[in-house]
Amino acid sequence: MSRCGLSGWRVQQGGLAMAGAAEETQAGGVSVVEPRLDAKPWGGRRLERYGFDLPRGETIGEALVTAGEAMITAGAGTGRSLADIVRTDPEGALGAVAREAVRGRAIFPLLVKLIDAQENLSIQVHPNDEQAASRDRLGKTEAWHVLTAEPGSSLYLGLQQGVSLEELQAAAQRLDGASAALLRKVPAVPNTTVLIPAGTVHALGAGVMVYEIQQPSDVTFRMDDWGRVDAQGNPREMHLDEGFVVMNPTLRPELIDPVDLAAREGRRHMLVACRHFALERVALPGGGRYTMPGHASSQVVTVLEGAATVGSERLGAGQSAVMWPGRMETVLEAVRPMVALRGWVPDLAADFPVLTRRAAIDVSTLATLSGLLPDVRAALELQ
Repeated sequence: MSRCGLSGWRVQQGGLAMAGAAEETQAGGVSVVEPRLDAKPWGGRRLERYGFDLPRGETIGEALVTAGEAMITAGAGTGRSLADIVRTDPEGALGAVAREAVRGRAIFPLLVKLIDAQENLSIQVHPNDEQAASRDRLGKTEAWHVLTAEPGSSLYLGLQQGVSLEELQAAAQRLDGASAALLRKVPAVPNTTVLIPAGTVHALGAGVMVYEIQQPSDVTFRMDDWGRVDAQGNPREMHLDEGFVVMNPTLRPELIDPVDLAAREGRRHMLVACRHFALERVALPGGGRYTMPGHASSQVVTVLEGAATVGSERLGAGQSAVMWPGRMETVLEAVRPMVALRGWVPDLAADFPVLTRRAAIDVSTLATLSGLLPDVRAALELQ
């Protein structure tokens, strides 16, 4: 039996039987997840810094923390995948807010990744929800929180002022990376955050590691891949026609200033918030505690530095836990000094007015957390 004892089991006359997902998740249980690791031509080995056991000889680009295939290794639902939990009980596993965010689909509502870009990622664009509907998919708005960055590394975020779509089309058709010269280069600085709305042409630059939180979508239209070819000399598949249809050339995301939140111990900052996801950074001294509120949607906690317990489950650097929907508070306690990120699908109309009333944070400040999107301001102005 796992180190969680009877977690995920119920007693029946004559023995033990596996409890249903509803029993495990509706009470706000905690599940430690093992990410799916994806090899990429632009990846490397730096995820080992976060305790990941990488396959020998492979360049790993992504640890997909909340992929459907991610397995629960401790806590509620041990031995099952996230996809299995959600498929078995979508209402209990997601909650009303997240079910609306995924438009009724039985999929986990957030895709959290740790990405190691040893080389430039492809220049790409994603559709919004309406544009992706014809493929029976969600759109893809995402945010990057920079973990580490080599000197001189960059984020590519939108077109430069004055660049036309025709110019970008001509450059992209060369398939040699010429498109990059037409994009805005923003220095990659650790602990900075940017929200990338669907429709933004963008690329993650070489030498950068990021924590990415996004809508749970796999729809990516690749516009340029820096001239890379496979062992047979063939370029990767491009999606120029599809990409130019969904691209919004006016989108030029800027870095978001974190919003300082009141904390009894350590430091808390809101990093980004929109209708699809919200992200908070928590830093605690050894022994420090932060009581995380129960929420109507699933939450994901990822420890970046140090070690902590989430409820009764222990997490080291690079490990993540899902907190299922429920009213129960969960204590995040630092075993030693630690930094963690907490992501969730927010109820903007309920979550953010509390900050304006209790924390005296003005609407304009909170609105910056949505970057180019109107989401937070629109929710607060309706109150």
